[in-house]
Amino acid sequence: MTRWAHTHSIPLRRGAASQTATHLADKRAVRAPAILRDALTSAYASDRLERFMAALPYPTMRDAAQAFGTSPFTLVAQVNQLEKDLGHLLIQRAARGRAMRPTELGTKIAEAVRAMKLHGEVSARS
Repeated sequence: MTRWAHTHSIPLRRGAASQTATHLADKRAVRAPAILRDALTSAYASDRLERFMAALPYPTMRDAAQAFGTSPFTLVAQVNQLEKDLGHLLIQRAARGRAMRPTELGTKIAEAVRAMKLHGEVSARS
């Protein structure tokens, strides 16, 4: 069955995402600004965008993860997946004496997410 699905370019469900959640993610991606479409390709994409947005004001990923009550590994993994989906770095990580900050693309992504929120199109559970 897996080979047949792969041969016909049919995505397989992996993890806990349901078929309904996957279809909702596809619909959300179609409505999204072009800059966000590649980031909204899975059922948990909006969660990753929300975490990315929430982490921006903090000086480090560790500080952001502590504020969210999650592990730094989880937050970094979510941001890394978002960066992988988009094909570019979104955050310049903190270095000695320098806080993390968004890259130029990260700033554009943040602006697009804010614009979608104003229109009620992004939420962690939509």
